[in-house]
Amino acid sequence: VWNSLVRSASMRFVKNNVNNYIKMLTDEDYLRKQLPLLDLSLLKFKERDFMEGIFKFWSADDATFPIEKLWNGRVRAHLGARYDAGRNIYDMDFSMKLKERAALLDFKEYATWRQTGSSYDVRDGVFDAPNRTLCSGIVKMIGGEKRLARGYWGDIVCSPYLAHGIFTPIKDMYEVRNRINVRTASEISEHNLLSLIYCINSGKKYTAPPKPDRFSFSPPEPTPSLEEVKEEDEEAEEITDKIEKTAQKDSLPSLNKPHCNIKLKLLPLGTVEQLPKKRHLLKYFDLIFFSTAQVSYFTPEITALLKDDANVVVENIKFIAPLTKEQEAAFIPKIKDLATKAKCELLGTNDVLNNNFHFSYHRTE
Repeated sequence: VWNSLVRSASMRFVKNNVNNYIKMLTDEDYLRKQLPLLDLSLLKFKERDFMEGIFKFWSADDATFPIEKLWNGRVRAHLGARYDAGRNIYDMDFSMKLKERAALLDFKEYATWRQTGSSYDVRDGVFDAPNRTLCSGIVKMIGGEKRLARGYWGDIVCSPYLAHGIFTPIKDMYEVRNRINVRTASEISEHNLLSLIYCINSGKKYTAPPKPDRFSFSPPEPTPSLEEVKEEDEEAEEITDKIEKTAQKDSLPSLNKPHCNIKLKLLPLGTVEQLPKKRHLLKYFDLIFFSTAQVSYFTPEITALLKDDANVVVENIKFIAPLTKEQEAAFIPKIKDLATKAKCELLGTNDVLNNNFHFSYHRTE
């Protein structure tokens, strides 16, 4: 969950499972048993050591991660003198860029995330534990020396809702009443993620109906007696104890029989340029996807990896809020030029409002 603060029980669950994460990182047989969708065999030992250090940070008792202070520092650095007018800036980014391109986004939800880093509130509870899984490190010049600075260096402008919260195949979830979306991006994200996980684990389409929307009326429940409240608390404690005991064991709930033919292979850093030199990867891929940050790798050399009549997808800059219209307009000719050099043909239109650019590659040799 991309929340700056999470429930203490959530972080406790992560902490209790750290040894299992490390074992999956260092023992390939154990990884294949517990998480067969993931393949780490191509990673270098240096990168595995770095990942192990991250996992250990999650569980360290003496490690601190003041996410509220770190988030506020990032916001202040980004807004500068405009910090006191922060909500107006959020409104401008939302109204002038994101709203027309992601109709399901809600301003109240978006502004709360921009100010605090809290994006999802899908259940009642006390969110008081810093989410250490958001911590990362970058190399900065400190006192004239390069040093690793640990903190929060992720997105503070565009929002995590763009990944799963702005589209759904269920048309009823797009309903609008009095110019207000009936569903929030959080609700859409929750439903989409449940659908994805269910499909991967079972191989079947997720058909459960969405939860009631925020405007649905439900009659008030009768006030429970003191005995009923005690029974519910005891049941909740039993469930929590079972989860924690499971986490403390040398195993995790596994997806050892995935019903989807999926294998996620992580590559070492800086290896994209080397891929065309791997003979077993030549003419191997049906589709290659380039994010906006990696579009510079869309070169004629990379097409050696594509099968005949394969496809290439390039992420658009549609949801990058800080960009100006001039910067957006300059992006399209750049992508078209890269595609022309790589002998790829554009499919459909080249409008900046497209989610992605689709290209086809036809080998002529």
